[in-house]
This record gives sequence, structure tokens and C-alpha cells, in this order.
Amino acid sequence: MSHEAVNSPPGRVRVAQSDVIDLAYDWFRAGRRVDVGRLARELGIGRATVYRWWSGREVILGEVVWRILIEAIDRVEAKRSGVDAGHFVENFGRMAELVRTYEPLERFVADDPEYALRVLTSRYSVVQGRLIEWTVDRLCLIPEIRSHTDVNDLAYAIVRVGESFIWSDMITGEPPQPDKATAMVRLLVAGACSPLPLPGGPQVR
Repeated sequence: MSHEAVNSPPGRVRVAQSDVIDLAYDWFRAGRRVDVGRLARELGIGRATVYRWWSGREVILGEVVWRILIEAIDRVEAKRSGVDAGHFVENFGRMAELVRTYEPLERFVADDPEYALRVLTSRYSVVQGRLIEWTVDRLCLIPEIRSHTDVNDLAYAIVRVGESFIWSDMITGEPPQPDKATAMVRLLVAGACSPLPLPGGPQVR
């Protein structure tokens, strides 16, 4: 993240780029609407500066949601660390449950489902891309995964399948199903770890 800063009016603390996200994060958790103009006024900087740093509200909210996800991941991994496939699937499930039941996120999703879906799952937001990168990093540590597995494709599939069940209320109208997300992720990971039988030939590992 950039550490760019601007000078504020006399008597105010110099404002850094990260201060925008810090304030937006506080407002989001408190249930207050995150508005670019209000953020700029609160920090004593121009709207143009906020847009130059973050390009828009959707990006700012994406950064806020990603911080929430990282906090959930850290809590889960602090309770149970490990690099094997079982640990990964279990931690993914716990993270999905924490995120889906987090009240500020539930409120955000309920207030504007279509907009929330763009922030949470669109390739134009930071959330999906970073979650895929995080998944790739974890998959690369799992010793059971076959060496020829494309972990980038596997990570993409895991995240997209997970999204479809975690945020199913916005996608299909069905209640959120983090337990099904975990079950599907388990199948994907198991498929990448299990020996692959080839007709008339040896198994590939």
C-alpha cells in the first residue's frame, strides 16, 4: 500500500493515504455510510485527493472488506495452524462462517445487495483477487497436493465456488450456506490431493 500523504490545514495532522481506509473501516463497523465526500471533509482533504489515492467508493469499501477478511483469517489461523489439506479446509470453513455472520457485513449486504456483490466478488474490486492470491499461497504449502496441479486454477475455483454459497442470498436468493461452501472446497482440495487413475496405466500423483 502506498504511504502517500498530503499537508492538511494548519492545526490538523498530516493526512496519509491509509487514513482514508482507517476512517472508512471505523465508519463501516459502526454502520455509518462510507461516502467519499464525507471522508474527505472529516480528514480535511479534497475529494480529488481521495479519488487520486483510491479511485472511488467501491475500491475503498473493497479495502475495508479485505481488512475484515484478513482479521478473520488471522483469528482462525491463530487457533489452528498447519499446512496440510485438512487444516486448510477447516480454516476456510471457519473463516467463511465468521465473515458471513459478521454484523457490519450482513448489514452492508442487506442494504444494497447488488452493490455489495460487486465489492465482494467482482474482478474490479480488490477482495476477490486478494482472496485468490491468499488461497494460492496456502495451497502451495500443502504437501499432499499433486505436483502437476495448477494451484492458480484451483485457487480460482475454490474462491468462486466458496462465493457462490457464502453469498448465495445475493446470487440465487437462497440462504447463506457456508457449510456447503466448506464441503465443496473439501471436494476440490481432495481431488487435487488424491491419486489420479489413468486408464490402462499407473496412477499419477
